[in-house]
Amino acid sequence: MATRTILLDDIDNSITEDVQTVQFSVGNRSYVIDLGPDHRKQLEEALEPFIKHAASGTAATTAKRPSVPAKEIRAWAKQQPEKISGLLKSDRGAVPKAVIEAYNKAHGTKY
Repeated sequence: MATRTILLDDIDNSITEDVQTVQFSVGNRSYVIDLGPDHRKQLEEALEPFIKHAASGTAATTAKRPSVPAKEIRAWAKQQPEKISGLLKSDRGAVPKAVIEAYNKAHGTKY
């Protein structure tokens, strides 16, 4: 038995033959959306003035922030008052953004 995957346009849930997955990033966030031809064209037209003046993805990715030293930040946070140490819920996973911001402020870093 064959299986067929059908993608729906995430904007209006329409089913067309040419729905494609589109990836884009803004700021520090990446997004993925399935769009049919009309909505894809809308997105491209809306972004066109910005893309025209932007550096390509490869050039922009070389200016990435260094990776977060999670172990170091957690160890520091555990030594802080409850306002910061209480934000740590686990010794695993992502370090809460508020803890990273407090660490950056205390150490003059930009993680």
